Amino acid sequence: MLQALKRQFIKRITRVYDPVTTINIGNQIIKLPLSHQLREIVKVYPDYNFNLPRIVKYVSDLVDGITVIDIGSNVGDTVAFIKNFTDVPILCVDGNHEYMKLLKENTAQYQNVFSCTTLVGAETKEMNLNLKSEKGTAYIEAGEKAVSVRTLENILNDFPEFKNSKFIKSDTDGFDTIILRSCSNYLKNIKPILFFEFDPYLIKKNNDDALEFINFLTECNYQYFIFYVNNGDYLLSCSANEKETIKQLVDYFSGRNLELFADVCAFSSDDKHLFDLCKNNEIEHFKKARNY
Repeated sequence: MLQALKRQFIKRITRVYDPVTTINIGNQIIKLPLSHQLREIVKVYPDYNFNLPRIVKYVSDLVDGITVIDIGSNVGDTVAFIKNFTDVPILCVDGNHEYMKLLKENTAQYQNVFSCTTLVGAETKEMNLNLKSEKGTAYIEAGEKAVSVRTLENILNDFPEFKNSKFIKSDTDGFDTIILRSCSNYLKNIKPILFFEFDPYLIKKNNDDALEFINFLTECNYQYFIFYVNNGDYLLSCSANEKETIKQLVDYFSGRNLELFADVCAFSSDDKHLFDLCKNNEIEHFKKARNY
């Protein structure tokens, strides 16, 4: 009851005043608006968002020179999660100036975090859009303000040390499939491990198709997938050949109206050994965490 009243109070006060506060992410501390939903999420779901950092750690222990591209980097919370596990270079890309200001403050404590304020798209151009933020998420709508949109390749011309990044993380509230489709040449040539939000409800709302997107990834030679529930829980792993399993997963997460969705980690056919490593380590992690 007390927590519910507290949430209602915060919701009301932040309509007129939304101060910047701090939060602990493991042993890291970052700033974020009081209204940011991450504060409540990490209280309720202690495993939230630690899956990607574990996977980066597994791979970086085996492969030298790992770098990460973080698309939809928000206030830099993913950076903080990763820095609990390993000190890899990270390129943060986000089009929201409000979040990017906090991100730069949050990541100033690190030597190897870089930022680029832009949206990622199929073309490099300016578009008339409005970027709106609410509760720690952002969404796009048609507007009158010129907003920068750049291809991933164009962005990486400014950050050549990330041209062969082993990881791309994307969390852009339903635009992830559209963004990753725009990076098809990069995916085919570099074959990074992908970690992305997968919400069939939002994907459909943004005029894409969840199952067709998985087919797109297989055409880019992605063959192995780890599925998580959005609270951070490991769900299952499968190959692209297990089409019925993938279809059932898409059906399961469809029509949830933002209440339940998946995070997916995808590996190319060249990285089956990394897929096996991560899958086995994740299964073991949750066995230990749940003591069974």
